[in-house]
Amino acid sequence: MTQYAETVEKRRLYLASEEWGSEVKMHYACKGNVGDLGFGMGYFIYYNNGAVHKLSGNNISIVQTPNSIEQVMDDYGRFLNDSK
Repeated sequence: MTQYAETVEKRRLYLASEEWGSEVKMHYACKGNVGDLGFGMGYFIYYNNGAVHKLSGNNISIVQTPNSIEQVMDDYGRFLNDSK
């Protein structure tokens, strides 16, 4: 059964990265003329996977789509190394 250990570990990393990526990284509110981060004014939610959503009233707009799962897995690996 040890021949599948590497495959199982990759899948475990994939699932953990996917879960970590969907967590909220930060909330950001901007009011004024332009907006500090280039997305304009409003209330934004940033996720660990790189996605950015803008909330205005009852609407949610996708400002930036999530990164690929490979990029999220790399980011998650760096996050684990930095937190040790």
